[in-house]
Amino acid sequence: MNREEQPSQTPRARNAQTRHRLPPMLPRYLVQAGFMLFYVWLAVRFAQWVSLLKAGEIPDFSRPAAVDGFLPISGLMGLRHWFEAGQLFPVHPAAALILLGALLTALLLKRGFCSWVCPVFPLSEGLWRLGAKLCGRTFAPPFWLDLLLRSLKYLLLGFFAYQILWVMPLPGLRAFLASPYHKISDIRMLEFFQHPSATTLVVIGLLAVACFFVQMAWCRYLCPYGALLGLVSLLSLGKISRDEHLCIRCGACSARCPAWLPVMHKRRVRSAECYACYRCVQGCPVAGAVELTWAGRWRLTATAFGVLLVGIFIGVSLWGRLTGNWQGQVSPQEVLFLLRAGG
Repeated sequence: MNREEQPSQTPRARNAQTRHRLPPMLPRYLVQAGFMLFYVWLAVRFAQWVSLLKAGEIPDFSRPAAVDGFLPISGLMGLRHWFEAGQLFPVHPAAALILLGALLTALLLKRGFCSWVCPVFPLSEGLWRLGAKLCGRTFAPPFWLDLLLRSLKYLLLGFFAYQILWVMPLPGLRAFLASPYHKISDIRMLEFFQHPSATTLVVIGLLAVACFFVQMAWCRYLCPYGALLGLVSLLSLGKISRDEHLCIRCGACSARCPAWLPVMHKRRVRSAECYACYRCVQGCPVAGAVELTWAGRWRLTATAFGVLLVGIFIGVSLWGRLTGNWQGQVSPQEVLFLLRAGG
């Protein structure tokens, strides 16, 4: 079944169609592009910092703490330590703050983090749209298999959450956060991507092929981060809403949904799979029939959505900087010593 195929519009739909002053997808594309440029800068800056350390030099600029956002396990551990001990652990504290920011977006803006901030989403979206263009369609597994595969990301999330939040005692958690391994885990992550093994390349290749043929295969079936945000987003104030009086039941909203949600048959989309990507809003031929609303009352344009989303992360970052909880307290000299000692 071609999930991207859209039904033909009725004369009523064509007559009712109204141009948006600003294309609903443009703000998302701009925010995505901004974050992608930031990630490129972050990777280059961090690689320069590490390269200088490995050469035996102390960099004359600070380590970019935002790289901690790519350490979600560290972030979850840091949040637990903050909750139980009352303070952020001084090793990779930005990881906990960035995860907190992502959780706040889930509470306020559905899974906007996934579709607006995460670098994997635009890559996956680009792959399946390219696949649909070249193959003429995308592919969907049978419902029972799709349901089974979707459970995988929740099983992965459950495993990590059980180990970190339940099994590991607080002293053990604190010992891990203070361990030499954790102190340079960001550098090990960089090395993982700089020098990928053959197995890593094969796995990445297989995931890319899966995303080429199946819409958002990684996000839909395997991402535990998305599973966590999806569960939290069930309580979100922001939700896709459909006005039954304006809706002409053309099915365009459902056809454009990358999560395959039956938007046309819902007054309000509460599913944990909704990415808040605005594709259904853009695809609706009747202005106002499908919108993202906040607290069930206020219409949230894509521009306002993007401003709020970016504002949350800027606010979290500023709070961390002002309170001294953004940069970790591991000195470059200690990192250099750990690198020479083999971590």
